[in-house]
Amino acid sequence: MRLSFAALLVAVQSVRLDELQNQLSNWPAADSGPSDQDLIKISLDELYSIGNNTKLSDCDKCKHRLLYAKSLALVKPTLIPSIFTKWCIGTSALQKDMCLRIFGRTTVQNSYAGSNFADMVSLMDPTSYDGDYYCHYSESACNYVSPPEIDGSELWGGSKPNEYKSAPEAGNETFYVLHMSDFHIENDYVVGGEGNCSVSMCCTPHSFNKNSVPQDYDISDNLLLQDGPGEGWSFYKSSYVDNIFEKGPYVGYNESTWWPASSFGHYNCDAPELLINSTLKAATSFMQQLNLSYEFAIFTGDLVDHDETQYITYESTLLAEESTFRDVKYQLDDIPMFAVLGNHDTFPYGQLAQEKYGFSNKFDWNNELMAELWRDYGWIDFDEEQQVREHYTGFSVKTKRGLKIIALNSNSWYISNLYAFINISQDYDSFGQFQFLVDELLDSESKSERVWLIMHVPAGADMLPVASQVFAQVVERFSPYTIAGIFNGHTHRDEFKVLYSGFNGSNVDAQTAENAIANTWIAPSVTSWIGLNPSFRFLEVDSKTFSVVNAYTYYFNLNETFTNNGTEPEWQLEYDARSAYGVNWPQSAPLNATYWHEVSQKIGSSNSSLQQYENFATRFSPYTYKCSESDNCDTSYCYVSTFTIDQFVKCCEHFGLDSNI
Repeated sequence: MRLSFAALLVAVQSVRLDELQNQLSNWPAADSGPSDQDLIKISLDELYSIGNNTKLSDCDKCKHRLLYAKSLALVKPTLIPSIFTKWCIGTSALQKDMCLRIFGRTTVQNSYAGSNFADMVSLMDPTSYDGDYYCHYSESACNYVSPPEIDGSELWGGSKPNEYKSAPEAGNETFYVLHMSDFHIENDYVVGGEGNCSVSMCCTPHSFNKNSVPQDYDISDNLLLQDGPGEGWSFYKSSYVDNIFEKGPYVGYNESTWWPASSFGHYNCDAPELLINSTLKAATSFMQQLNLSYEFAIFTGDLVDHDETQYITYESTLLAEESTFRDVKYQLDDIPMFAVLGNHDTFPYGQLAQEKYGFSNKFDWNNELMAELWRDYGWIDFDEEQQVREHYTGFSVKTKRGLKIIALNSNSWYISNLYAFINISQDYDSFGQFQFLVDELLDSESKSERVWLIMHVPAGADMLPVASQVFAQVVERFSPYTIAGIFNGHTHRDEFKVLYSGFNGSNVDAQTAENAIANTWIAPSVTSWIGLNPSFRFLEVDSKTFSVVNAYTYYFNLNETFTNNGTEPEWQLEYDARSAYGVNWPQSAPLNATYWHEVSQKIGSSNSSLQQYENFATRFSPYTYKCSESDNCDTSYCYVSTFTIDQFVKCCEHFGLDSNI
């Protein structure tokens, strides 16, 4: 028997939510009678009906829509983007840009002919954690739910042997490593363009403010521009040629703009190439001035800008990736950079699909591009190039001193990657990255090698809760004997997080110095978006254990370049991590998890330390919160003293705070 599409709709409406999943696999294909336009109309009516059902909660409405989309995916998946985009925009369920991003994108071009959303619903279980987390993170329709208890030890087998429960003793020699993150190059940055736009991204050819400036408006009324009338304002088309700054012609600004974009950037915009080259030049200049050398560099992701969905294309993504790494190679020369991709470094935004589910050809272009580019630049060899192709741009590399660096693509677990919602708990390692990571760690452990982990998204920020939990178990199993450091980006803020053995978020008594087992370094961004000063850091590393001994963070005040007549920024040392918080710490000890435990306790108990943390997080930007005058810093202690998403949520609950997760 063959069901018509109309009969299929009746089945969707009549079967209870908890029973529909069992029916889906038995539904045959629809007859080819109704036209596409008829099916679109019928489907939109069904979605409107779900939305108007007063007996359903917002969460159940979202899951009903997913179930309907799943049934539609069995019949006419190519119509899903048109149907759901029209529904989303027509009902203002989400902002237009989010409607396009979630429902209306393909993996090849910006069109409505197919979508990642259709792929997702075809394989997900909307009645399980798949639906819970999709509806929470993508549509804000369901409340946060804690992840199920998952025993990640099946990845390695058994418990941690006693001989691997302590870190090796540090040596007495050090070397240096450059750490950069979140370039976010804005290749269409317009000097003099609108920096106070109505929608993100500002400073582009299409940026505008929906409110016209008054007839007598003067940009000097802006406190950050009042010192630079005339050509003192930095509206110059400048560049770096052969690593030498060349101040270009004064291009001025359009008098219809509220806050024109300056040469080296703007607090509401991503990084012009001029800023990226200034940062790279500053990093190498300080290396020479301080008479030290970087043995290698790490980059923890995000090359592409934050522009609206309609302006991000496959071609613009390629340009951002290729042009930024080209600039890095030119500036660093023979210094290798080991890099990971961020959530913006793919097309469409944030998407990465599992090969095991039949999506092997959708994102191979990025694997191939990075493998060839990094190999051509001499950053990886042939074997590592093959790993990049096979592990979603992930790889492991051994430095000349014997440190192993394991690079992972955190889009596997990113909250905006629709493919990550498929079998979220039943097949928590659907990308195989956890097994790849554990196999590499087991190999290093057996050889007493030390390891650094680099990935873009931190476990406790925008990683799906199930993956966050499993990753923490992996880190606890291999720390502190094997894992010597974890390095992230993504948040744009200068941050850290501490992992405690035996801590679940609520049992705060477990947050002791003895239980502090690992920490992550979350690097400040080069981009100033949003409201931040540009920054980078270099690490001083113990030559024997590869533990971080100190970290030196540099920045400049972007607002000072608004009125400096177009001259170069004055980069300066912001702080060194060993002395910044006044922790009484042995000179010979590395800045390990115990050290950051002590810092977190000061942040939780001292208003001055809390403010210091916020100052560093934003690099003393004009937009830095004054913690004593607002509640914006209230969750900072829970943030730094937890490692996973669920720990953070429970910590906030313990202190009566809103986690905003």
